[in-house]
Amino acid sequence: MDAQEYKRKRKRKGSLVMNKDVYGILGDLTAEILLEIIAECMDDYLYVIDLQNNKMEISQSALDRFMISETHVRNVKQEIMSVVYEEDRTMFAKHMQAVMDGKEKVHDIHYRWLDKNGLPVWVNCRGVVIDDEDGKPGYLVGCLNETGNQRRADNVTGLLGGMEFCAYLRSQKKPVTTGFLMHIGIDDFATVNETHGSNYGDYVLKSVADCMKECLSGNQRLYHLVADQYVIVDLDSTSMDDAIQLKKKIGEKIDEFIISEKYDVVFSASAGVIDASTVAEGYEECRKKFEFSLKKAKRMGKNNIYFYRQEDYEKFQRNGRIISALRSSIANGCEGFEVYYQPIVDCVSGRVIGAEALMRYTMVTEEGKEWLSPVEFIPLLEKTGLIIPAGRFVLDEAAKMCREIQQYIPEFSVNVNISCYQIEHGKIADKILTAVRDNGLTSDRICIEMTESGFMDMTPVFCKFRKVLEENGIQFVIDDFGTGYSNLHCISDMNPGYVKMDKDFTAKAMSCERDYELFKKIIEMVHSIGIRICVEGIEKEDWHLKMKELQADYLQGYFFGKPCEKKKFMEEFVCNPHNNGVW
Repeated sequence: MDAQEYKRKRKRKGSLVMNKDVYGILGDLTAEILLEIIAECMDDYLYVIDLQNNKMEISQSALDRFMISETHVRNVKQEIMSVVYEEDRTMFAKHMQAVMDGKEKVHDIHYRWLDKNGLPVWVNCRGVVIDDEDGKPGYLVGCLNETGNQRRADNVTGLLGGMEFCAYLRSQKKPVTTGFLMHIGIDDFATVNETHGSNYGDYVLKSVADCMKECLSGNQRLYHLVADQYVIVDLDSTSMDDAIQLKKKIGEKIDEFIISEKYDVVFSASAGVIDASTVAEGYEECRKKFEFSLKKAKRMGKNNIYFYRQEDYEKFQRNGRIISALRSSIANGCEGFEVYYQPIVDCVSGRVIGAEALMRYTMVTEEGKEWLSPVEFIPLLEKTGLIIPAGRFVLDEAAKMCREIQQYIPEFSVNVNISCYQIEHGKIADKILTAVRDNGLTSDRICIEMTESGFMDMTPVFCKFRKVLEENGIQFVIDDFGTGYSNLHCISDMNPGYVKMDKDFTAKAMSCERDYELFKKIIEMVHSIGIRICVEGIEKEDWHLKMKELQADYLQGYFFGKPCEKKKFMEEFVCNPHNNGVW
């Protein structure tokens, strides 16, 4: 058939050539419905299926396009099944059976029909079920239109997309017990678009797809999901080593492409791999797990491969639940958050001279309340930015507590931990000054703690923050000294009120002579530049005595007291006449 003839016949698609008996069979009402469908779908192939007699009438134009011999189909189950692409037959048969059983009243599926040349053509088949007088499915009336490559395969890569990926998984006749799904993402693809433009970005997407195609065996399928993400389906492999080798081949092909482009663009691809048997858990769960796997691979660094581990996924899900709970708590006035206080004592006199304010959190779950370790929830606060309102809550509570205790211990001060995120995004300096002013405190009664690793970059924002503290007389304390860089020059430049020796360093020094000597030298060096030292992690009385020998300034640890809520702190360390804050 030449091009002109094809165009002529395509123009006739909207004209329905049907047996006149159809209208007699259907009745006036159904005929009216049929005419409405015709009016809305003039470019479609129209059909009427007699569900009870297994017959069908279809547009004449469908005969010119597909492997159908006549408009009147006498055996729908047999003849239509033969025109459906083999890989889609299971899905089609399942849906049609649901229609015939009265379980589905609307027919709307994407699948493939074979054209006159035996090639698959993507179609969208839509229709409505019309019941007979007994309420049983009588007719399926609808239309069928080609969606083709422009709808079912994207124009950039030419690959089928997520819907086809999903349909393929669902079409499997037997439970999937072997193979893998490999979720591939181009690393830093946004940079490619920003540097070279979206047209070149599309070229890269197409080229990467071509690279992957060259690496696939006959039993592997490739789909383009979204943007720079693809998925390879292998339902036959019995070893994850096959996935490793496939990822290696893809990486080599991408490198060849980069070389051919004379390094105009340099990128890599990361991959997350899950067991194909995960398909049995349903498409949605499967999608969540392979998306998680790719994210995990990218967090490991560029050009990595990650194999799904259930324990990692459970931790990921738990983090999601915790983040949700944290958001809810913040929205409800920091409900569930508390501030605990651990005493800081003068090494020589043994008197309580201050406390470190420590954030604590209790999460409400369906099972009840769960106390979370700061090690678990604080990184999530920082990751989500929720550390800003949560940190402000701690600051305000600590300032109020300091004001109350100064009635009993005038020289009392409180230490508040601050993160880099709060400095960079939370305007924390202003909030510190406000807390001091609103509670009638002198500026030296609030001490700001940061870990030494937190300020090593010395960004302009941090330097400005540090300057504000200095100008307003607010003490800056370097926490966990001894765990990071321990750069005395840096410490001198920062001019802290004092530094806090890390508790793990203290424990090592108390159990090892060599570490003790190093510990001693560090104290001497820090003192030599005029900076005081607070030693954390004091667990025993003899450790306290050793710190006196080393002439430490302040001490903190379980020997003096564990972190506790405000009421208990007041009772044990402030208002106790037997203790009176002295060891």
